[in-house]
Amino acid sequence: MSDLRPIPPAQAALALPALRALRPDAPATASADTLAAYLRSVEAESYRLVGAFEPGRSEAAAVAGYRTFTMLAFGRALYVDDLSTLPDARGRGHARALLHWLEAEARRLGCRGLHLDSGVGERRWAAHRLYLAHGLNITCHHFEKELS
Repeated sequence: MSDLRPIPPAQAALALPALRALRPDAPATASADTLAAYLRSVEAESYRLVGAFEPGRSEAAAVAGYRTFTMLAFGRALYVDDLSTLPDARGRGHARALLHWLEAEARRLGCRGLHLDSGVGERRWAAHRLYLAHGLNITCHHFEKELS
């Protein structure tokens, strides 16, 4: 059973290994200090981290980065930016526990929905099965154009 708790910017190092497992090339995962600075810079956008901790392990076995927003199409929603489990901690229910926590947090905050985008491809199929089993549905396609 995991212990779920928020991870403030001052404790960013606790989230760094799990975030790197999902986003190894993200500039914000370069170091604990860089991640802490990023977390402080996006606090105004309501971005927060919550971690799943195992006994005897100091860093989070899994993390979720999330924010709330309001859009005409969805109303108030909780959006999951990041959901990642360390490779050696997968299959222990951490992501499932985090999804339950996120849903409860969304309800607590008065959100109408829980949203997340997920990459495609064979490497993401296990995550997709988890999302569908948790009751998330594929409701749209996300399009992107990189602007360099």
